[in-house]
Amino acid sequence: MIAVFVDFLALVLSFLILRRISLKHDETRFSGVESFFVGLLAWVFLFSVSGWGFLGLYLTYLLLSERVLAAIFGLMFIGMASGFALQANEILDTSTVVQFLRRALVFRPTKPHSLIFEEELDKKRVRDIHAETSDKAFPTMGGQKQLLSKEELQRFQKDLASPRERPPRSMRFEEEVQQLKTGHVVHLTDPWKIYNFNQTLHEFYTEMFELEIDPATRTFQFRLNIHAATETALRDPMFVFELKQDLYQLLQVLNTDPWLAWYSEFFDHIVVVCFGNESDAFGNMQMYPILRIDIVRSQLTDREGKFFNAADLQTICAFTFANGKPLPEELL
Repeated sequence: MIAVFVDFLALVLSFLILRRISLKHDETRFSGVESFFVGLLAWVFLFSVSGWGFLGLYLTYLLLSERVLAAIFGLMFIGMASGFALQANEILDTSTVVQFLRRALVFRPTKPHSLIFEEELDKKRVRDIHAETSDKAFPTMGGQKQLLSKEELQRFQKDLASPRERPPRSMRFEEEVQQLKTGHVVHLTDPWKIYNFNQTLHEFYTEMFELEIDPATRTFQFRLNIHAATETALRDPMFVFELKQDLYQLLQVLNTDPWLAWYSEFFDHIVVVCFGNESDAFGNMQMYPILRIDIVRSQLTDREGKFFNAADLQTICAFTFANGKPLPEELL
């Protein structure tokens, strides 16, 4: 049994060291001395594997021929350890170690550099074309780039952490105003998404899509995706109440949003079509309209800064809700 444990210890240690070297330093150019010691370690591992098999055969002989019952414990240990190694083949990265072992056994652990003829020929053609078309030297890689100082690194980290300045209005505002004055519907989704990339006044801002202003009906309309609004959740009175609270807060924020204030003369209604989601028979999430709100902005202005019970939201607006069922298309 002592021989089994000694061989097992040598096998495990040599394997783990070879695995670490093969995974971390496979591309390293080893010196002659380093190559010798790595090759020596590879031979230790190979002899340990051979000894492992020899000990298994020897213990089997003792058990069957000499009737040494104690040999069964050594065979059980060898069997369990070998079974674990075979079961954890991928976890132990055995294939990588074996490839590295083949080079290390001949004391050449450094991975040979493979030369691809087509790539080298393409490089030569590029150099030839550059020489024919330019009188300048062929550009080469410069020296190693100097590392950033501590002060420069802190400055960059501060710049990344600080939010970008909010633009006062849409970059296409002049063009949009001309379209609104001529009675055309203006779509604001793209500038809205750019505007709110890092700046959100409400958590629902990032879920607003298909934003548009229609000067004919004087409405500002958008689609709002509510991912938590499943058919099951919409049957929960507490979820519906909290949803009304969030929607009322969103409407108040939009009514005072300085970015939208530039378009105030073109709309006096805010229309929100809320979309919930439910998984279909294949497990895919499908969005469908569940709620529509049409509110006059004066209703929001009159209640600005005052307490309002969200449960009474339907009393100050056209509130269409089908208890989780899809809304008819004529309301969209």
